[in-house]
Parts: sequence; structure tokens; C-alpha cells
Amino acid sequence: MKSIITMVCALLSTVTYAGYTNESELGILIAKGNSDSESWNAKETAGMKWDADLNLLKFTGRYLQTKTKSIENARYWTLGLRYDRSLNERLGIFIGEIVESDKYAGYNQKYNSDIGARYSLIKETKLTWDVELGYRYTIEHELTGDQKKSNYARGYTETTKNWTESVSTKFWFEYLPNLTTASDYQMNSELSITAALNNVFSVKTGYLLRYDNLPNAGAVAKTDTLLTTALVAKF
Repeated sequence: MKSIITMVCALLSTVTYAGYTNESELGILIAKGNSDSESWNAKETAGMKWDADLNLLKFTGRYLQTKTKSIENARYWTLGLRYDRSLNERLGIFIGEIVESDKYAGYNQKYNSDIGARYSLIKETKLTWDVELGYRYTIEHELTGDQKKSNYARGYTETTKNWTESVSTKFWFEYLPNLTTASDYQMNSELSITAALNNVFSVKTGYLLRYDNLPNAGAVAKTDTLLTTALVAKF
């Protein structure tokens, strides 16, 4: 209990400056007794805007770990840094780097380098809809010790709907056709609903799906799903 209180207090310790935003998520599940399992899920998004909001630098991070009877059966983390430049009210360009790890999916580390354009189809107070089109270069370090390099096209769409002042939903979908090996395409998607508790805290439930049509050696399935409920602090 003390560790949980400490983590919640850490969320409150963030200081907000003009042009800076921060959103932290924390989800914990601990079962004892007839069942013995433990799950931790944390997510961080921090952004900085400048020059009349024409420039955006955004950091993202996520960590997931689950154990059953003290034996780890899932561990996934990702770190990302992305720069966006607005060309006008609707059109922008971006460049970014993502590092991720998931040994249960057959790789120790994966480096994704992205470049592309973003366009806002709908930009209203209660509804937004954006699309992205770009290119991704991936270097993957597999558990076997092999290194795999791939070229992907990248299509992405994201929509957010504010149903009321306190309830909103978000959906995004990403498609990555492999330009090097056609059968090794990937798809990722997430649907989430957020209910605000006050101006800072909210509760978020999300369903994340990751699909790899040609998984690495050591992976037992093509599809990974994650259903989470987390406390969110937004500054």
C-alpha cells in the first residue's frame, strides 16, 4: 500500500509550465490467496510546444509486466521521441524514433525510425480526426542473436470524441505493410474510454491489439492484446 501511495504522490509532483503538458497512467493488479498474480502497467506522455505552437516535441513511454506465482510471463516496454512541425492549420510533418522490447514476442530490442506527414480531417471542439502517411525503417535484434532490417510504409488514423465534459473516447489504428518482405506486415490498434474524476485525475479503460503476421522465433501467437484500467493524471 505504501508503494502505491508513493506512486500516486509522484504523479502529483509534476509541475506544469506554459507550453508543457504531461499525462501519466498507472494500473496495478495484485491477487493473493487462491490466486497469486501481479500486473503492473505504466504509461507516460510529455510534450513541449513553442513558436506559437508550430513545433511540438513529444516523449512517450510504456511499461508492462505480469507475474503468476512470482514467475514472469509478460514484459514489454517502449520509449519514443517525436518532433512535429505544423505547416498550416491542418497539415504538418514529423520525424520520430521508437525503441521497444518484448522478449515474449521474440525480440530483445527493436528500433523504429519514422518520417511522414499528418493531416487533420476534422478539427472541432468535440471531435478530431487525424491521418498520417509515412515511412518506417526498423532494426530488430531477435532472441536468436540475428539482426533483421525492414522497410515499412506506415498508415495511421486517430479520432477523439468528447461525449460530455467528463467522458471521452479515443480510437487509433496503424497499418505497416512491409516493403522488404510482403508477408511480414503488422497492424496495431487501441480503443479507450476516459471518465474524468476532476480537473487532474481520470479513470481510463483501454483495449490494445498488436498483430504481427510473421512473428519471430520464440513467439507463440501472432496477436497480442491488452485490456487495462488505469488512473490517469493530466497536467
